[in-house]
Amino acid sequence: MAYMIVAAIGAAAQSAAFAKLGEPQVEWMKVCDMYGKFCNQIGEGIASSVLACASMIIVSAISAFSLFRLYAGNKAW
Repeated sequence: MAYMIVAAIGAAAQSAAFAKLGEPQVEWMKVCDMYGKFCNQIGEGIASSVLACASMIIVSAISAFSLFRLYAGNKAW
């Protein structure tokens, strides 16, 4: 699930970069020059999704650590 979210964030960031910078080779114009508020909202959405993904990875790591600690082979009792 984490890989899928990272891939989605990467695709959204690439699309946002095309909107901000344009692509002269294929004659795509800069969208952010005309729709500044839209680009700001897209940037905020990407930033919040990166934060949510990082939080999910941290929670998954804590959960995995707890699970492996529970079933560790060298118990002290």
